[in-house]
Amino acid sequence: MTEQTHWRLALMFNAVDGDLARLEAGMKQARDPIRAAAGPHPVRMGIADRHPDLVAPDEIFNRMAHWRLVDGALEVTVANDRVADLPAICRALRPALAECADLSTVEIMAGPIFPMVPTRQGDAFLSLAFRRYPGTTSQDFRQWWLEQHSRIATPVLEPELLAYEQVHVEPAASKSAADAFGAPYVEYDAYDNLTWHDRRAFLQSCTKDLEGMARIEADEVGRIDDYSRRHSLMREIS
Repeated sequence: MTEQTHWRLALMFNAVDGDLARLEAGMKQARDPIRAAAGPHPVRMGIADRHPDLVAPDEIFNRMAHWRLVDGALEVTVANDRVADLPAICRALRPALAECADLSTVEIMAGPIFPMVPTRQGDAFLSLAFRRYPGTTSQDFRQWWLEQHSRIATPVLEPELLAYEQVHVEPAASKSAADAFGAPYVEYDAYDNLTWHDRRAFLQSCTKDLEGMARIEADEVGRIDDYSRRHSLMREIS
């Protein structure tokens, strides 16, 4: 794990009427206003990859059938000393996203980033949010996720895995960001970012070691509220 130096603001949302092509075109058209809203801070935008290979009837993906899908993601990364910028960024992002996304589906999270592996760039990233299992304390959940789960998952997904960043969601900061945007606050404990070169690398990473994937799944039982997950593999468009 490398040093914790930045926070991430993450917005997850769906397309109007499920029209991914319209959402992608709108996000590309709104690229400059979105970047202006973020100011000097780096931005990553993604559109859900709905390739048939990702919904094949494979045992690795069957367990994901009840997870809520998301059509788009927008991430802004700020240094630790610029966390106070997040509400203003959210306020400025709303009119830009209003042109392309269904604002009633927006969910917003913010928290410190803990990089599990040295970060390298890729065009496919998993955008995944979830809550801790009922009865698990926030402290116990974070310690498990940071110190145990990452050590189980990372060796299984490497060497294709280019980046693995845990965002430990902070409720107060997330609520302030959601309020500034004008979206209902939705409680999450975690926002997960994993990056691969492309869809092919993602599939290779997740299917080459079925026993390892089973260990990852088993380690999540009683730690993650499986029905709280919202996710999609994204194609980066920024």
